Amino acid sequence: MLKTATAIFLGLATSFTFFLLSPAPKSTFHSLYTSASLSDNTSIAHHLYTLTRRPHVAGSEANADAAAYVLSVFTSVNIKSHIASYEVSLTYPAHRSLSLTRPPPEPPTTFSLRQEIYDGDPYADVSDQVQPTFHAYAKSGTVSAPVAYVNYGRVEDYVTLKEMGVNVSGTVVLAKYGEIYRGHIVKNAYEAGAIGALVYTDRKDYGGGGGDTRWFPDDKWMPPSGVQVGTVYNGLGDPTTPGWASTGDCERLSEEEVEKGGDVPLIPSLPISAADGETILRSIGGHVAKEDWQGSKDAPTYRVGPGPGIVNLSYTGKQIIGTIQNVIGVIEGAEEPDRFVILGNHRDAWTFGAADPNSGTAALLQVRDPDNPSQSLYDSWVGSSNSPLIGRLGDGGSDFAAFVQHVGIPATAMFFGGGYPVYHSMYDDFIWMQKFGDPMFHRHVAVASVWGLVALWLADEEFLPYNYLSYARELQTYTKDLKVEISDKNISLTPLFKSIEELQKAAATVINQRKAIEERKGWASIWNKDHLKVRELNDRLMMAERAFTDQDGLSQRSWYKHLIYGPSKHNDYESKSFPGINDAIEEAKYVNTAEAWHLVQHEVWRVSRAVRHASLILNGELT
Repeated sequence: MLKTATAIFLGLATSFTFFLLSPAPKSTFHSLYTSASLSDNTSIAHHLYTLTRRPHVAGSEANADAAAYVLSVFTSVNIKSHIASYEVSLTYPAHRSLSLTRPPPEPPTTFSLRQEIYDGDPYADVSDQVQPTFHAYAKSGTVSAPVAYVNYGRVEDYVTLKEMGVNVSGTVVLAKYGEIYRGHIVKNAYEAGAIGALVYTDRKDYGGGGGDTRWFPDDKWMPPSGVQVGTVYNGLGDPTTPGWASTGDCERLSEEEVEKGGDVPLIPSLPISAADGETILRSIGGHVAKEDWQGSKDAPTYRVGPGPGIVNLSYTGKQIIGTIQNVIGVIEGAEEPDRFVILGNHRDAWTFGAADPNSGTAALLQVRDPDNPSQSLYDSWVGSSNSPLIGRLGDGGSDFAAFVQHVGIPATAMFFGGGYPVYHSMYDDFIWMQKFGDPMFHRHVAVASVWGLVALWLADEEFLPYNYLSYARELQTYTKDLKVEISDKNISLTPLFKSIEELQKAAATVINQRKAIEERKGWASIWNKDHLKVRELNDRLMMAERAFTDQDGLSQRSWYKHLIYGPSKHNDYESKSFPGINDAIEEAKYVNTAEAWHLVQHEVWRVSRAVRHASLILNGELT
């Protein structure tokens, strides 16, 4: 039986869940995840095939059917489960059109905006169920203007264009997917004065580099007609119910209130294919773009414009209140059923979703390396000369954001690989996964194994495996980097360094207290007092992360309340340390006033107070 905690599985359909029900001792539980028996990947492949047999976008009947399937898997292995439904604001495309006018004698072009099926496509019969290519929560409207090429649409790209003497105000910009979150591509375009945005998947980044490269179904690369769809909403959750649950009878903001909130786009946008993007690029004149802005070896020369090509972009979205479902299964712990370990993965997909999201989330620990079974995954990882350090969970677009950024619950996100060419396109299907993503499903088995091991580790360990000494060391590193950045700005970081020292002392005290309990433990003390001391110490370890949040949140981004880690203001995919301080520094560098730099000092004090608060909690003192 589980020793200390309650484990919750949200919307999962992987085959490992039933193992947690066995009344075997802890060692047997762990051996189930490291044994050779898990090389049988049939059940994982079956689950993935079933979940991805047709498109299942949020709010659709197909996604409700997928929820029912997950529920049936849980109940079949006697996991107490239920479905929790919510009524949320969703958008779908009602009308889209895009045309290009070039100087005579070139004829105008009207784009089909369609992802093409291929010969022998086993999903051809359900391809019409894929939503037309669109950006969720895009602004409806029709615009016509010269087109300007803006590389990835980053803030620094617009700085480069300004240095080149290029003004994008009043244009429709053409940007590449790849470096920043698509919502910020559109937002940056608006702030630069553009009246519309087109975002395409460049062959250099997603198509294998062009030339004689083959693409799906013959290779892993995105076909020329492939389009990465997705949301351009810059917030989290339902835009009409910020900060509260979207139940049927709840308070909702109006469309006007949502727009004033600043998290939905204020200009129309559309995702387009590599083929359509190159056609438009051929219509753009003006300065030749920088070398690192250019495309694949056989692509046309990229110029920045604006014009002479003129695009006419029209988009109308349909907004509805639709039903979505969370599937929740609970396995109660034997000793502390009020403690929870939460495992989750979103289920809805923009199209078929074989990789995102239905391949699941990954983790890392005592599991065979799927690429080299002679060694453990851990040994493979730490032994690699180019193995990455564990990164920050600061970006705001992932499933963990609500836990970490909004509430301050310790979390982890672990996975094999990173980006993949057919992301958010209709080619992200079971065939792509079976042929290119994970042909033998060994990586799926490995992540399921690790996931189970991590859950058992957190549930079974007497003391939570949180090390705030390493946390404090990281904060010291971030602060030293910050000191270099603002060395000439008369900003004092003394309060922050001092609070980090206090955190180090508190973390060391916790370690010593844990050792003291372990050294004097005997059966009598366990059942008399020490189990209460263990619980109280675990309370402090859990609540310390909450202390790094501030109820007022980040300035102009109040939903994000974690002051240590957060998404970049201009890229939801990028993590920043001390995001509030970074936002203030960016603003101060732009306006360069004494008041702006004073606000930087204020943000330093805010972080210092949060770190000191965490120290008090670790010490078990009143805050």
